[in-house]
Amino acid sequence: MKLDTTAAEQTMFATADLSHGEPDSRAQPCPHAEDDNSAAKYLYELSRDVILFLDRTGKILCVNPCGIQLSGYSAEELRGANIFELLLLPEDHSAVRQMLQDAVNGKARECEVRWRTNDGTTVHFDGASVPRLSANGEFLSALYTLRDVTERKRAQEDLRKSEEKYRDLIEISPDAIYVVDANGICVLGNRAGAELAGIPRDEVIGTPVTETYLPEERHKFRERLDQLKAEGTLRFERKFVRKNGDIVPVEVSLSAVRGGCFQAILRDISERKQAEALFTGEKRLLEMIATGVALKEILNALCLIIEEFRSGTLASVLLLNPDGLH
Repeated sequence: MKLDTTAAEQTMFATADLSHGEPDSRAQPCPHAEDDNSAAKYLYELSRDVILFLDRTGKILCVNPCGIQLSGYSAEELRGANIFELLLLPEDHSAVRQMLQDAVNGKARECEVRWRTNDGTTVHFDGASVPRLSANGEFLSALYTLRDVTERKRAQEDLRKSEEKYRDLIEISPDAIYVVDANGICVLGNRAGAELAGIPRDEVIGTPVTETYLPEERHKFRERLDQLKAEGTLRFERKFVRKNGDIVPVEVSLSAVRGGCFQAILRDISERKQAEALFTGEKRLLEMIATGVALKEILNALCLIIEEFRSGTLASVLLLNPDGLH
């Protein structure tokens, strides 16, 4: 929030008689304005933002009702008090002193400050400071307008903590977890996600999800996104292509998250698929034996099951006569 110096001077004249130099702190903080400045007077009185005037040392010359209410002090306690001693958090002293010095030099500034109120509560403000100078350029006072953003800051802090917890949870997950934007680009991935993809952790962000699809299945990515938009969540199985070209069967759970992104949780189901294949093969062999299929065919089927169960294995059976020679 930037304020024009001329506008600040108009507000100053409407809210305090400072035309003869710095005001007496014992005077009323902001006398009634003249009729032609009544709009400025009501703005000062009814504003939901804090409006206050400081001298070059940080002494409070006057403060509007909003500032009095938020501070928890009375108008008499505030008027003439030093803002560094009464309200500002020590961590903000240096920044505010620099702002005052800039005001003395005729410069307007934006600011973020915190008050410690009378009951010990911390109030966060966004605002601006504007100097008022006399006709010959002499510094008279600094006008501050401050907007209470405590709730916003609290919400941001809650969000930050929530995101930290989320990152911690996905980091320890044994499943691969990715957050992907609407264009299919990974914007977040955990350690297990990097291991599944077979790439360094720092290469996960920026990776297009379609690179992990078989070329003939890449069209399914957009189809599933449309389905996710309609249903909110989605679960399916697919073949995941690692960096080195290996194919891993995975179970995928998709859910929509804020910002048009979605979260994908991928679980390696290689062992489950192998167990299912073994069970199916065993069942087929038993059926062949039960129906009297020739031994040669049964053994051929057994070799195929072994090769399917153990990738890269070539199985064969050599039948020998009782003499072990033929």
